[in-house]
Amino acid sequence: MLVYSISLIMEGRDLLAGTVFATLLCFKHIFMYVAPAYFVYLLRHYCAVYRNGRLNMKASVGRVVKLGSAVALVFGVSFGPFVAMGQMSQVLGRLFPFKRGLCHAFWAPNFWALYVFTDRILSITGASQLASSTRGRVGDTRFAILPNVTPLFTFVATLVAMAPALLVLMRRNLRPEHFVQSLVLCALASFMFGWHVHEKAIILIAVPLGVLTMSPRVLRMHAILTTAGFYSLLPLLFGVQELVPKMCVLLIWTLCSLWLMRAKVSAWACLTRVERVYISGFGLLFVATELIPCVFGRLEFLPLALVSVYSALGITFAWINLAYDFITAP
Repeated sequence: MLVYSISLIMEGRDLLAGTVFATLLCFKHIFMYVAPAYFVYLLRHYCAVYRNGRLNMKASVGRVVKLGSAVALVFGVSFGPFVAMGQMSQVLGRLFPFKRGLCHAFWAPNFWALYVFTDRILSITGASQLASSTRGRVGDTRFAILPNVTPLFTFVATLVAMAPALLVLMRRNLRPEHFVQSLVLCALASFMFGWHVHEKAIILIAVPLGVLTMSPRVLRMHAILTTAGFYSLLPLLFGVQELVPKMCVLLIWTLCSLWLMRAKVSAWACLTRVERVYISGFGLLFVATELIPCVFGRLEFLPLALVSVYSALGITFAWINLAYDFITAP
């Protein structure tokens, strides 16, 4: 449904696109990550009607009412029964589980993975403190050296990180391509700084990024981001019988993204020497963490931490470069 909604935006069918996205949001609230991009784009591109260079208030208000009614109808059908039965507080508690802690037991490869890992390195001599953010159960994450992080702080950090996405939508010659760029940056900002982010949320970034027309620079970042993001999902398949299938799937995807996706030349040809070394490093990481994990001895969580941190470095690099590219592009 996300791809369908994006395709409707590209076709100029904004009202239907907004309605489809509202429906998608009711199916899975993780799509709130990209809601700001939809809100600002539809407000500027659909609701704001200009005639002879001036804002037509009557036509604009009419479109706001039309779009608002469509979205309200979707949410009313979805949440109306819960409101009528007095269960809305339970629904909200499940939708926003702030008591689950900053990170999963397996850290998503984002800024907080780097933050937690830095804290663990600084407190390497305090074994009891070290366990606080690496335990398997869900709960509050407490840090030994670095300041603790609250849900409010992650919310503010995410909003600040979305600034590049909103700048993209402030263009005078706003086009649907700018919406997709903004959507990617909103998803990245939420992934990088959100509370209790799941590693599978990287798909919310990779899919719309693949919709964009690829310039050599964007193609480079697509290769790095998808390789790092999809590799970070491998630990979710932890069974021995899954080793060969996940290795083959990752290898096929990496080869396809590096050699078949092209912007006059292949993605591999667009990469710098350092970027090629980084992507090749996933091969060594796979050998160390999947084939010979015994080398870590009693540090059973270290392989997962290495996967999260190494992947987070690539995703952070891609986010910074994409934000710069989308803001400065014509």
